[in-house]
Amino acid sequence: MPITRAAKELKVGLTALKKRCRELNISRWPHRKIKSLRSLIHNAKELGMTKEIEMLEEHKRMVECIPEMELTERTKKLRQACFKANYKKRRTTTAQDSHQF
Repeated sequence: MPITRAAKELKVGLTALKKRCRELNISRWPHRKIKSLRSLIHNAKELGMTKEIEMLEEHKRMVECIPEMELTERTKKLRQACFKANYKKRRTTTAQDSHQF
């Protein structure tokens, strides 16, 4: 969940939560990284990338346990490939729609 929502649910101020996170060596809240991995897993499922899905789910579990963990190069390249595939899919759909008129 976003850090602001977490602070509200814990009934502490945002600054206090961030300070405590820094004390625990969590310099950045991992919500967006985990959200990105969830989205990537969804895209990989749509594209039928079964081998990559297991790797991504394991990576997501590891980020949940170790928030400071960086994304691997393989994950970054896969994210870029999925983004390009979705972009091309949207672009061809839009082009086909505009030619129908």
